[in-house]
Amino acid sequence: MQVVVRILNLGLGAVVTALVARTLGKEGYGEWSTMFVALSLVAFFANLGIETIALREAARRPEQEREWIGSAVLLRLGAIGPVAITSCGAILLLQQSHAMLLSGLILVASSPLSGLRPLQLVFELQVNNRVPMIILTLRSVLWGAGVAIIYLSGAGMVALAIAMAVTNVICAVVGAVVALRLLGGWPGLPRTRLGSLVRAALPVGVSGLLVIAYGRIDQVIVFGMLGAGSAGLYGSVYTLIEQAQFIPISILTTLAPVIAAAWPDSRQRMFRAARLTAELMAVMSLGGLAFTLVGSQQIVRLVFGPEFVPAASVLPILVGAFTLMCFGYLTDNLLVTLGMQRQMMLASLLTLIVNVAGNLALIPALGFAGAAWMTLLTELVVLSVSTAMIMRRLSLAFPKPGRIGRTVVAAALLWAGLAALHGVGASLFVLAVGTCLGYPALLLALRAVAPADVRLIVRRERPV
Repeated sequence: MQVVVRILNLGLGAVVTALVARTLGKEGYGEWSTMFVALSLVAFFANLGIETIALREAARRPEQEREWIGSAVLLRLGAIGPVAITSCGAILLLQQSHAMLLSGLILVASSPLSGLRPLQLVFELQVNNRVPMIILTLRSVLWGAGVAIIYLSGAGMVALAIAMAVTNVICAVVGAVVALRLLGGWPGLPRTRLGSLVRAALPVGVSGLLVIAYGRIDQVIVFGMLGAGSAGLYGSVYTLIEQAQFIPISILTTLAPVIAAAWPDSRQRMFRAARLTAELMAVMSLGGLAFTLVGSQQIVRLVFGPEFVPAASVLPILVGAFTLMCFGYLTDNLLVTLGMQRQMMLASLLTLIVNVAGNLALIPALGFAGAAWMTLLTELVVLSVSTAMIMRRLSLAFPKPGRIGRTVVAAALLWAGLAALHGVGASLFVLAVGTCLGYPALLLALRAVAPADVRLIVRRERPV
């Protein structure tokens, strides 16, 4: 259900992104996207792994659910003031226009309600996907309607910021109200779990901050070294990658509590859940990589318009990095489950250093394409290091390819078929139809997906 609803929202999101890019133009979109990167880096200090640890502990001890959620809310509320002040400082340092400055301040003003976000952990703990998907759709519709009105009226960046702030406030209130109903009332603000929550969350939070930093610092570097125009080109295609992250998020929203609850009492159950997660990540990401390798220029032209076509060359590189990111979501979750937060923090710090150094070296030589290649290399490094640490901790040999290997073969065959279609002048529509029909057929033919898996989903059967 999550995947279907998120795909529909992704379609709407692609249209909205296109309208934002066309409203602001290349340079304006560079300012807009860089502003969001800066705000997301600072905003992470309000979380710092608190929700991840609260979810893990509440999944293991359901009778303490309200205590962990209440403690997480208390910590988030306490971080609002410092984070808002730091966000304003970041905007003042980066702003290159009055519109960018005012837009950033408007978005910061709407952020205090984020302190109630931990209440929504109850949806994951109860595997209740309906409410989050309704809120996600509400957010997409409200934001899309606002962008459409602004695009047709010819308004600019400040109007977009107001529309986004209003959307964020409405969705935060709706999410908090429904979560409180499921919890049976306000969980209170208990202090009993604060110490253990902070101690366990701090390494996770620092690691998460470093992950966001090495994942998006390239946008800031491109903005500073090459200007708003190049930042707009790079940020436009990276936005598509950010929207596609609904794939790993959807999978882990359901499976992360299962993995956390299984360890350490049911080691084999955790292995099965982790293997299933990896197989789903492969199926959901590799088909998109094959499609993008062939149709990147047509995709960028359709979504963003001719002005952004020079960015098409980096889209396949970033989609390759996204494929590695999907597996990175799983390894990060396993590191937290296994209590390896400190190792994860050290690996993330090393990766950030490598990423920044690589960007500073490659961007002057290759332009924003250097940032894309560095993103791919960074994801490869961090995935390799994380996987090695997990396998050493569990004393495991490298697993056989199995379904994941067959999925790789299916994606390679799909790419060959799409390349042949593209060679004879096929349109983007034909390539999309070929992907939607050919990829599932290849997955079934190669037994990367079994017919029983499809029946299980379609008929909502319980596995034996």
